[in-house]
Amino acid sequence: MEVVDDHYAFASSLAAAFADPLVLTSTQVLRDAPVFSAPAAQAPASPGTGSLLPPGVTTVEAGLAACVGIIVISFLSLLFGQAMARRNTASGKIMKLAGGEASILIPATLCLYASSGLTMLMPYFAGQFVQMIGSSHGVSTHDLNQVTAWILVVAILSSLTSMVRGALFTLAGERIICKLRMQVFRALLRQEVGFFDEQTSGALVSRLTNDTGTLQNAASTNISMFLRSASSLLLSIIIMFATSWKLTLAMLGTVPIVSILAVVMGQLSKKVSKLYQDQTAEMGKLASETFGNLRTVRAFSCGEELMARKYNAASDDVYKYGRQRSFIYGAWSGVVGMLFFVAFTIVLRYGASLVYSGELSSGLLISFVFYTVSLSGSVAMLGGLMPSFASAIGATTKIFELLDREPMMKDGSLDPVECRGLVEFDKVTFTYASRPDAQVLSEVSFTAKPNQVLALVGPSGSGKSSCVSLLQRLYDCNSGGAVRIDGIDVRELRSDFLRRHIAVVSQEPVLFAISARENILFGVEGDAGSSENMLEAAKLANCHEFIAKFPDGYDTLVGERGIQLSGGQKQRVAIARAIMANPTILLLDEATSALDSESEGLVQESLNSLMEKRQGRTFIVVAHRLSTVRAADVIVVLSGGRCVETGSHEKLLALGGVYKDLVSRQLDMSS
Repeated sequence: MEVVDDHYAFASSLAAAFADPLVLTSTQVLRDAPVFSAPAAQAPASPGTGSLLPPGVTTVEAGLAACVGIIVISFLSLLFGQAMARRNTASGKIMKLAGGEASILIPATLCLYASSGLTMLMPYFAGQFVQMIGSSHGVSTHDLNQVTAWILVVAILSSLTSMVRGALFTLAGERIICKLRMQVFRALLRQEVGFFDEQTSGALVSRLTNDTGTLQNAASTNISMFLRSASSLLLSIIIMFATSWKLTLAMLGTVPIVSILAVVMGQLSKKVSKLYQDQTAEMGKLASETFGNLRTVRAFSCGEELMARKYNAASDDVYKYGRQRSFIYGAWSGVVGMLFFVAFTIVLRYGASLVYSGELSSGLLISFVFYTVSLSGSVAMLGGLMPSFASAIGATTKIFELLDREPMMKDGSLDPVECRGLVEFDKVTFTYASRPDAQVLSEVSFTAKPNQVLALVGPSGSGKSSCVSLLQRLYDCNSGGAVRIDGIDVRELRSDFLRRHIAVVSQEPVLFAISARENILFGVEGDAGSSENMLEAAKLANCHEFIAKFPDGYDTLVGERGIQLSGGQKQRVAIARAIMANPTILLLDEATSALDSESEGLVQESLNSLMEKRQGRTFIVVAHRLSTVRAADVIVVLSGGRCVETGSHEKLLALGGVYKDLVSRQLDMSS
């Protein structure tokens, strides 16, 4: 708010410079000025001349009336805020967020108006000082001490109320942003996987951090500053009218120009702020992508330079819109500053003529000058908040798009007591929403029975992993058919049921940047997550031996995405995590295809141990490797999104079809 501070500091010094001649020699100087004719003789001014209180009203009565006024204005502000919160607009949603902290914001608002009211007394007391010093009857020490005492009392009360106001509004902002971030995070978590196929993680993280931070200021601090400036503006105008309505009307001649400019600048700022936020999100996406795949970037000779150029281009776009915002702010500050000086000059010039004509005392003119400074500072403050509110409105729109978005996939209502593990694909046809023209599956049908191992094989792009995703209900059959568990369509089952009874080990296992213990126990709660169960799962997955050799054992941090572990180690930890989930249906999606022969042997040993024990589980294995597929009870061969062959290893070899070709090619490659 540099423009406010600069204008206020300049005007204060200017007012102080004018104070002495106006007080000490105003009558003589003005009489000698050639632009005025000498007025009729005036009665000497007494120390009390220039009081703004109506006749018969004591200071105590005026103070009580001011307290009632503050309470009434606070109540009206809260009613206005409630009315705004009912509107389904960006500003209404900001007010609704703030309304959740009413227990903090109500006393904060009372303190805000009390502080503004007390601050407005300072110019009045300054005028009293001037009036007493310039009095022809001399200066009364008692009167000076009395005014000084009032100034000290007002300063202390104003500071205390300002302190409480600032603390409470900031506290409310922190509480609002904390709850908002949790709401946005939960809203993102409940979206279907297809939503994330079309969004970038960098953009979503930007919404969760940058945009919510922008809203924090708008819903708390900026509202505080707006109400404080608006109340100071209103009080200044009321007091100025009470002092001299003629001088006030002359000074307010610049207001229509400021109002028109505020509307124009507000629209421009809102548009540019939205573009600025969009480009900031794009820049965040690039940074997230680069650092998340740094090894790939460095694997190519020009990888770093390429990503640096892309990031620089995105940063230049952010700078371009930031530059436009700075020009808008600068233009607004300059115009408001110029109009402020115009208004200030009008007050001094016309005020001097009113003093000379006897319509206004020199003390009240000084008070009026300070009220003009306060009014101008309030206008400049409101103008300075304009870009911030414009950014907040843009951020609000984006955040509430996420909060209000309903997932395309509705959760089912059925939650059976138990799961036997019967899996059926019945003429399933499927396309991804992000690629509607490319059909992935076409009338695929097969059945996996409890305690059975079913293998899905086929060339790349035949739809094997899509079958796994449909069984997990990461996507729905959007073009026909159904996927059933125990005879019930997965679309009718609750997501909790599916997650309790299905576990998956994927080709690229994802580990979190936490300890090995926490990764294995991820998603497991209660007694099932005991150390004994964890150690048993780790031994079964062949990962206990290498974890035990780490200096910190199971408390060793594995790094982001498990970067501290080898591919085989990560895969075995992921298998242990799946075992801990104790699923009825275990999905193994190319669990060994990305490993070297040694790691593959260790992981395959873990998988074979699992599949031999079975323990009533249904295994669905997606694999290219002959060694993985051969032991399956049923092999389903997919090609071009269709189920072309089904049977055992020996039966499919005898058919001499697609499966035999796949086996022959693999044998040729290994020979």
